[in-house]
Amino acid sequence: MIIKRIQNGTRVFGAPADWDGKDTTCGALVIRDVQTTEGNFMVSAWEPTPEEIERLQGGETVKLWIRGVAHPVVSLTVGDIA
Repeated sequence: MIIKRIQNGTRVFGAPADWDGKDTTCGALVIRDVQTTEGNFMVSAWEPTPEEIERLQGGETVKLWIRGVAHPVVSLTVGDIA
C-alpha cells in the first residue's frame, strides 16, 4: 500500500522510536483527526499498488496489521469522510 496525504490532515506520525527498519520501512503518516459519535478517530489514506489491485481482483483480502498485544477499535472504509 502507498501512504497518501489525506485531505485536511491534522497531524503527521513518523516511525516509532524503537523502529529498527530491518524488516520494512516506516514512512511519515499524515492523519486527520475526526470526532464521531463513537469517539475520536485518526484517519489515514492509502492506495493499493497495481500489484495489490491485481491480487484483490484475484480474490485476496486486505489485512490490517496492528503492532502490540491489545486490539484497538478500527475501521476500514472507502471514499470520503462523512
